[in-house]
Amino acid sequence: MVNGPCGLIISWVFVIQSIKNLTLAIHIKDNETELPLICYTCVNVSDNYICNQYAIDVPCPKGNDFCHTLHIMDSTGASVVVNKKCANSSECWSLGVGCLKVDTQTICVSCCDEIYCNVTVPTNQSDAILSNKRATHKSKQKPVVNSSAIQSIGAMFSIFIPMLRMFFW
Repeated sequence: MVNGPCGLIISWVFVIQSIKNLTLAIHIKDNETELPLICYTCVNVSDNYICNQYAIDVPCPKGNDFCHTLHIMDSTGASVVVNKKCANSSECWSLGVGCLKVDTQTICVSCCDEIYCNVTVPTNQSDAILSNKRATHKSKQKPVVNSSAIQSIGAMFSIFIPMLRMFFW
């Protein structure tokens, strides 16, 4: 532990960084629907692990509000093809998701709208769904002041202002 003015400056820097982190966390929590959507993306990959391992992390272009996953399996349920991408509402709608058997293969499509929500692949009717949580959250969202965050910031300042006064006033 560093004592004296240097210790105070180090403590003050720590407080400032904590406030920045807290402010960012509050912004992300309260404005989650305003953050850009990011999906795992891959084309014609043999399995989900490889897709996620080498996916390119790029925010979806404006208007592409969903992560779209196409998964083709053989008769044993083993992955044959995995495609993941950002998509718009014309590709992701309630009748555009689900599973379909074609000859010996099963083709499943799912869509979701949260950051990295397409980490898994659909394998049956239960998980080949349209998940539209952001739109639901956005319609319920009201501007709110996060009082617990303000209290936390106030508590940090109330601890360190007296210390500053000791050295500088």
